[in-house]
Amino acid sequence: MYSFLRRHIDNFLIVSIAFIVASSLTLGFVIPLQSLLIKYAVPEIALLFLPHGIRIICFHYLGWRAIFYMLPASYLFWALSTTSGADLDMLSPIVSMVACYVGFLGATLIFKKNTIGNTLSTWKYFLLAGVCSSFANGLALSWLQFSGTQISALLGYVVGDTLGLFACLIILMYLFRFIRLSEELAKVSD
Repeated sequence: MYSFLRRHIDNFLIVSIAFIVASSLTLGFVIPLQSLLIKYAVPEIALLFLPHGIRIICFHYLGWRAIFYMLPASYLFWALSTTSGADLDMLSPIVSMVACYVGFLGATLIFKKNTIGNTLSTWKYFLLAGVCSSFANGLALSWLQFSGTQISALLGYVVGDTLGLFACLIILMYLFRFIRLSEELAKVSD
């Protein structure tokens, strides 16, 4: 019982910290920069949405439980976004998580997990799953936010989520390389 509870608490903390860091970078850096560079940018749609990368990685490793691990941090991001001027529906974090998971499941069924090692590399699988997930997210959120699917909103969500996933994967790749290099240097110095 203790190890079961401990595993869930650890997962919740790791996922929450990752989601909060990605959301903070998006809300504190990407959206203000986007507003400066693009005159008619919609504040509800970030063109580099880093939390999408966290969502896809969490869905891959944690399955449907990732929705519950990410939901509190997602509502924190929603609260911060609405206080900074974005007009987001209160259901948008739930709708977004469920839509992303449905898109992820669709991609998993289409590209089958067992083909990752044979014909499709893991990062390509993540990108394809991210695009499918982002498309489902864009449909759901544009319908929720704009009372119907708008092509510009859908395109904005897909581009932002996909670029955010790609950036998140690159950041993680270099982070893991740095950690591996640090461990090798520590072994050499001992």
